[in-house]
Amino acid sequence: MEGSDAAAVARARAGDREAFRTLVERHSRAVFRLAFRMTGNEEDAEDVVQETFLKAYRNLEKFAGQAEFSTWLHRIAANCFSIAEAALFPAFCASDALGEGPHQQEPRGTPEGIRAPSPSSKRS
Repeated sequence: MEGSDAAAVARARAGDREAFRTLVERHSRAVFRLAFRMTGNEEDAEDVVQETFLKAYRNLEKFAGQAEFSTWLHRIAANCFSIAEAALFPAFCASDALGEGPHQQEPRGTPEGIRAPSPSSKRS
């Protein structure tokens, strides 16, 4: 972990909110870039970033320091995205968990007449 991150984490754990603000400012752009790649749009990416830092703040005591602070944040962001994705697309995520894949089941709320492509359908 970068020395400055280690010091900021230690201060934030001791209750220094400005230290956590420093961590947010230092890492928010990288977390946003990751979130944007996962979500594909700015609004959802901003939601993932906000949730990431909220969870990081609430769980700062659980950060072991064995990896970089940025690595820990990226893992939290990926988990936040996975949770949000499961909430938005429950049929897809449930079928993936069962090993059936999203192409086997229509998502809930799919407009009439629109179906997920089957693996056997090929486009010409």
